[in-house]
Amino acid sequence: MAPNGTVSAGFNINAVIGDQMFPDITFNGENYLVCWEDRRDYPYHIFYTTVTPSGQVTSTSGINISAQDPSDYNRLPAVASNSHNYLVAWISTRLSGDIVSSSRVNTNGDIIDSIPFELSSDSFYINQIAAGSNQDDYLVVWTGQKMGASGMNLYFRRFSSDAVILDTSPIIIAQHTFGIYDPVVSFGGGCYLIVWSCDDNIYGCRILPNGTVLDSGGFIICADLGQQIDPSVASDGHRFLVTWTDGRTGNYDIYATFVDSAGNVGLEENNSATIINSVPIDISPVPFTNKVNIKFNLPGQNNIELNIYDVFGRLVKSFTNPQSPAHNNNIIWDGTDSKGFALPNGTYFCRLRADSISVTKRIVKLKK
Repeated sequence: MAPNGTVSAGFNINAVIGDQMFPDITFNGENYLVCWEDRRDYPYHIFYTTVTPSGQVTSTSGINISAQDPSDYNRLPAVASNSHNYLVAWISTRLSGDIVSSSRVNTNGDIIDSIPFELSSDSFYINQIAAGSNQDDYLVVWTGQKMGASGMNLYFRRFSSDAVILDTSPIIIAQHTFGIYDPVVSFGGGCYLIVWSCDDNIYGCRILPNGTVLDSGGFIICADLGQQIDPSVASDGHRFLVTWTDGRTGNYDIYATFVDSAGNVGLEENNSATIINSVPIDISPVPFTNKVNIKFNLPGQNNIELNIYDVFGRLVKSFTNPQSPAHNNNIIWDGTDSKGFALPNGTYFCRLRADSISVTKRIVKLKK
């Protein structure tokens, strides 16, 4: 696709006999790298090729990057670039269980690591993986379940551009009894954002380049009625755009919202305005199911407004001049709009404004 939106005619990247499935793509600023699960022979392997911006495919038969992997089945590749080299990661299925294998590819399209290095131990069933980079190091994230155990965990592990593993063992981001699916990752604003689906909701977690997990267990990006599945995420370098398949209307549509590097969803959560008594607004519980308390104390302030917005910035509830004579108040919001109708589950924003104050806080409404 051209920058002006013109879509060119498609072209064949690989047409070798057998199935080529589950492609992934990345760009290093010069060329694209496309990889896929290739079923021309058994055991299945991971193949790749580079493609120029003009559409020239450098290897029409593809290059086998998992040829030295002793696995019975190599599947579901994920790729990333640090603006120089590329990373290809995949799931290796062996008799002892699944592991995450990785190899690097240089700017010329040559394999750097002829023998893949392993990011996880065996004795796991690994469902899906994703890969990202902060333009220097790499991060690979995957969903895994220990054999014989119930529930699934979301893991990640980092390694440097010269293939030094930076984490002594895989780090758990989130755990869930019934499953974690569709992990994706992007980097921007000084952190990674991992996004996944769980319990038909969309969750996110920020991870710093040094491996610090900022949102252990994750925070809710969308928890509306119906299914929210199959997320995707991209960054413009400052904030993230998260999209997903959404079934809240009874049909499946595509929804999206922004997430910033502070973990705010939709509208910006701003705590930098003038603050009185340190924190002028307190919201509890977060998340809530039936009612939420909004407490504030604003002595000496006039023209006070308390408004509730949805993730698209639409005003759904307004409390005009909600200030008691004692200059403190506790507003109880029951999750309804200005007409008294129950609002769908999900993320909302409470904005408190006065003469010299404007503060926005996130509110999450969960299913009862």
